[in-house]
Amino acid sequence: MKATTAEKLAATYFESWLERDFGRLRAVLADDVEFAGPLASIRGADECVRGLEGLARITTGIDIQKVFVDGNDSLTWYDLSTSVAETVPVANWIHVEDDRITRIRVAFDARGLAAAQ
Repeated sequence: MKATTAEKLAATYFESWLERDFGRLRAVLADDVEFAGPLASIRGADECVRGLEGLARITTGIDIQKVFVDGNDSLTWYDLSTSVAETVPVANWIHVEDDRITRIRVAFDARGLAAAQ
């Protein structure tokens, strides 16, 4: 089965984050990308990249459990490991338009990470 654009862009998003290749990550984001999660709401690709750079400093691993794709949407369920809190399961919903990520929604129990800040 051929990978969809949403699936490819989501894979690039996670690979770039883990490899700390933020130029590559920026290239898959729409300029006006919207990010919303329990710790932040951000609009704009540069702000989004800055937020992920900050998170990358404490990220020790991402263990992707499952990826669901439906048209222009990709939902990735993964375990996020950090140097400051217990591993936390995360749901990450990415929406794609015109070959760029336009919206990212993240849901997880943020108590451990929030306490570490």
